[in-house]
This record gives sequence, structure tokens and C-alpha cells, in this order.
Amino acid sequence: MATEAAMKLETSSRLACCTPEKEGYLLKKGGRHASYHRRWFMLCGNMLLYWERQGDPHPLGLILLEGSTVTLRNSKLEFAFSLCSVSRVYKMAAESQRELELWVRALLSANLGYTKTLLGELRTQYLSLTKGHIELCSRSQTDEFSGECQWGARFGVLHQWLGEEVARLRNANRIDSPRNEIHVP
Repeated sequence: MATEAAMKLETSSRLACCTPEKEGYLLKKGGRHASYHRRWFMLCGNMLLYWERQGDPHPLGLILLEGSTVTLRNSKLEFAFSLCSVSRVYKMAAESQRELELWVRALLSANLGYTKTLLGELRTQYLSLTKGHIELCSRSQTDEFSGECQWGARFGVLHQWLGEEVARLRNANRIDSPRNEIHVP
């Protein structure tokens, strides 16, 4: 019991410092029961926590999303999907098509592997736009955890160069100008 209380305290203190990427109600099929229950979910980093109701002090469960996949599925419920974690398959449903799309996007983005793949694609696109005008790193400067290159320039110099590069690309109509509104794809 002492371990359970310590885990609840530790989880609660970490959540107090966490700004959730996504939160809201989802229907979750019980592990032992065939019925769905409406639960309040909060996505923080690569952790998906859920409570019986919004505002409850302690989560009912925690799902680690690393290595997980999300798939749409056929069900009696219209907006159903499966979250396949390393340890279990969770059957869930959103309350609308829009919420389904937002949850699936958020859950996929929480997986570090997906984020690294996306970052690699963005880096490739960026390098093709700049046509190699800047060397991103020297072979001797690597991140000790991932082996990826680090920028060799100081922040001020890099910031100035990137500002000039963005302006040049905008003038060449290769990237869109900034807008006053935020658009979520």
C-alpha cells in the first residue's frame, strides 16, 4: 500500500507541472468488462492518463505510449479506434469525427519514434530548400544521446541567418508568408 500511495503522490506532483497536449472525454472499453465507460483523458508527453471524471484527484490508469500504434476499427460505436501499447490493446471511441481526428493525431505524435521520423523528413525538406548553403554540423559535433548533428553556430548568428533565409525564400515564393490566424492541418 505504501508503494501505491507513493506512486499516486509522485504522479500527482508531476501532473501539476505538466501542460497537457490534449485532454477530454473518450469512451474506453473495460479490460474485464465488455461495456464502455466515459473517462476523462489527459495526454502529457508520451503518457496518457485517465480518470473517472474530470477533476478527480487520482488517475484510474496510465498508458505509456512509447512503441504504441493507433488504428481505426469497426465497432458499434461510430468513432472507434484501438490504441495498441506494448502491454495491451485499448478499445476506445471519441464523441465526434473531429475529436477522433484530434485524438489520433495527438496520440501518434506522442510516440517518440513518430516524432523522430517527422523531424527527419522536415530536415530533409529544409536542406533541399536551402540547397546546402549551410553546413548543419561538423562530424565531430554530435549529440551524445542520439548521434544527431548539432548546430555549430552561436544562437545569435544562427538566428540572424535563419531570418535572412526565411525572407529570401518568401521573396522567391517558395514558402508562405505568415498569417494572422493559426491553421491546424
